[in-house]
Amino acid sequence: MKNNYHPLITVDLEELAKKTKRMHSSIVFVDYEVVNTYGARMYSRINVACPSCDVILLCDQAHRKFIKEAMELGAYASILAPYEEWEVLTIIRNILTGKKKKRPRKSR
Repeated sequence: MKNNYHPLITVDLEELAKKTKRMHSSIVFVDYEVVNTYGARMYSRINVACPSCDVILLCDQAHRKFIKEAMELGAYASILAPYEEWEVLTIIRNILTGKKKKRPRKSR
């Protein structure tokens, strides 16, 4: 594939865990429907299978409630629909160039 990227599409969390386990790193796009189906445990399953994977949550306005939880559980970013090409590419570029997200500071 162009630029040596090989997208994989999975239909369930177990298949995703198996496929990412063999990878050194990867960018995982997760739709809010996955969170609806598997709950917040899916973030830890992905992290255990591929600790260096970066997760990007895709959601719409009606499901914004998943964003805070995703970020607290280690997601790299969240993108709200409609998904703008520049936004997706900027996040991917930041991941590939090694820019880390800024974690929110916990208030005391």
